[in-house]
Amino acid sequence: MYFTRLDDSPMFRKQMQSLEEGADLLRERCLKYHKGCRKYTEGLGEAYDGDIAFASSLEAFGGGHNDPISVAFGGPVMTKFTIALREIGTYKEVLRSQVEHMLNDKLLQFVDMDLHDVKDARKRFDKASLLYDQARERYLSLKKGTRTDIATAVEDELHSARSSFEQARFNLVTALSNIEAKKRFEFLEAVSGTMDAHLRYFKQGYELLHQMEPYINQVLAYAQQSRERSNYEQAALVERMQEFKRQIDRESRWSPNGMTDSPNGDGIQAIGRSSHKMIEAVMQSASKGKVQTIRQGYLSKRSSNLRGDWKRRFFVLDNRGMLYYYRKQNSRPSSGYSNQRSSTPTEHGSGLLSRWFSSHYHGGVHDEKSVARHTVNLLTSTIKVDADQSDLRFCFRIISPTKNYTLQRVRWIRWIGLKRSLVSLLLC
Repeated sequence: MYFTRLDDSPMFRKQMQSLEEGADLLRERCLKYHKGCRKYTEGLGEAYDGDIAFASSLEAFGGGHNDPISVAFGGPVMTKFTIALREIGTYKEVLRSQVEHMLNDKLLQFVDMDLHDVKDARKRFDKASLLYDQARERYLSLKKGTRTDIATAVEDELHSARSSFEQARFNLVTALSNIEAKKRFEFLEAVSGTMDAHLRYFKQGYELLHQMEPYINQVLAYAQQSRERSNYEQAALVERMQEFKRQIDRESRWSPNGMTDSPNGDGIQAIGRSSHKMIEAVMQSASKGKVQTIRQGYLSKRSSNLRGDWKRRFFVLDNRGMLYYYRKQNSRPSSGYSNQRSSTPTEHGSGLLSRWFSSHYHGGVHDEKSVARHTVNLLTSTIKVDADQSDLRFCFRIISPTKNYTLQRVRWIRWIGLKRSLVSLLLC
């Protein structure tokens, strides 16, 4: 009970003044608190915008299902993460709206309405008190000889002024009592409701991420396996490159002057004992119907136009006696057989994740039909070394029934000759 007695007394006036001073201090405190709350909700709004921007950038980076680059990044997986991030952003926007409604709006309403009512009640009370004092002075200043009607009017004015004064006084008391009452529950409800909104926000986020936890752990395990597999493949690639360099060094030491022409004089190079072992191995694979590439690389091919300029083409020689060359310089054909992975992916789950694992393992297959190529059948062709007839060294010709090909590359002379001998053995 704030006012034990409602009589207009110095004690009553002092009590009202004390409550009004407390209301002014409360107004300043509420304005400062509202400023901090508004900054917080603005930060939540910016965080929501950041969450959505982050999710959108993640989706643009690797969230596609048909884009090969996105699939390599894990497109379906990124899409699932994007959906989760957008959902968390939505929770944050709901939290911002709840804090705005339960706390910011309540503070502003308390300042603009409840505390403002105290100021208005004080102004009306001061005005009514002044009018009452003036009416009382006029009434007390009446003389004995004053006419009755005038005295009656002054007395009625006094009663009306007192009634207005008492009403204004009680209005101010009501406004101050309302402030004192709301101090005890209004802020507790607002702050507690805000904390409950935070509890629901973090609970929803936890439940969402908790449901995704097995999925996240599964993807992390797969990423670790991919890392280990990639490290192994990189090490194997380095070893292959070193072996390739060693092969180039060995072949660079081989001199074409050490070759002897075959007795038939058709320009075919003599085949050594070690080459016959290779011929036997290739013949065995060919007899089993297995297509095997025995050599591939770049050769310089002389054009059939009047200028006779040289073009760099990619050639592939297989055990069937077929020599292919490709028009596109940067094209890399397959080696005649599909390179199967040494290990297949284990069961990674079902649904979206398993479909992505499958596409990630088996995606990126090269389509040979998209590469323009030409075929030369060595079974019906003749190979001649034209070093003495050409203006450039290390040249040889392949004479087929349809076209003659002039090629240049020292390392291929031996292999073409080897292949021609192999074809001769296959025909026996």
